[in-house]
Amino acid sequence: MEADLAKRKAGYKGESALDYHLSFLPPKEYIILHDLRLQSGEYFFQIDTLILTPTYILIIEVKHLYGTLSFEPEFQQLIRTTPDAEDTFPDPIIQVQKQASQLRQFLKKLKFPDIPVETLVVITNSQSRISLSDSTTYTRKHVIRDTVLVKRIEKLTSQYTTLIFDPKLLRKATRILLTSHMPSTFEPLEFYRIELDQLLGGVHCPKCDALPMRRLHGKWVCPSCYYQSKLAHINSLVDYVLLVSDTITNREACEFLKIAKDTARRMLKSLKTVETGTTKDKKFELVIDNLVKSIKKEDI
Repeated sequence: MEADLAKRKAGYKGESALDYHLSFLPPKEYIILHDLRLQSGEYFFQIDTLILTPTYILIIEVKHLYGTLSFEPEFQQLIRTTPDAEDTFPDPIIQVQKQASQLRQFLKKLKFPDIPVETLVVITNSQSRISLSDSTTYTRKHVIRDTVLVKRIEKLTSQYTTLIFDPKLLRKATRILLTSHMPSTFEPLEFYRIELDQLLGGVHCPKCDALPMRRLHGKWVCPSCYYQSKLAHINSLVDYVLLVSDTITNREACEFLKIAKDTARRMLKSLKTVETGTTKDKKFELVIDNLVKSIKKEDI
């Protein structure tokens, strides 16, 4: 889980770094879409960043890996070497070119005219070192640092001068791509093969994360750091949404928070959530944004 979290954080940092450089492009000349997930036949393909222009399309695969990055196209792999380990990854150049092929097929089925699709692998971690062999001219063409991204895009724009997508067609393509986007769902318990009863129940302390807090005189009291809070249970309900479900019954709240039925009922009703079902199987809808807004500043 920690390894997966590190990868997700690296991906987020990479996309944030990329956004900074892309902000220097004229917004009227380039349409930029992020994290686009489209269906191609029975399968889906995901694009980190897609840039639409009237004359060409650019697909960008972002990599925020640190260490020494050695591209080995002959073996279709990328080797990342750090002081602690050596890791092997699929060649991102092949990965992004496959995305380009799938995007061409996607647009062709929708009767869009053929438009050049370029690809780039952009390294956003300034602490990484890119290692290429003398024979990898092809690799050098497709792998760049984020610091030269805008110049590379400007060069592509100067190369492609034939108008393929007029303004109306460009808007149509953008609209179809956005409406065709299908966000992926992530069920953490299922993914990591964790049973619900394996989760540690109770309300955790917002200050020191100790578990469980004690309910005394309408407040939550941490047995570890003695921090007191009236709304600590809301943090635990946010965890429930992320881990289990965005709806909860009174019985499920009792089991997850380790509290009495009456206490659970009062807490859920105080959140003013949408209620569905009969009295016996009533469910309370939990919306993370609403839960977060209801947490007092000292409880965050």
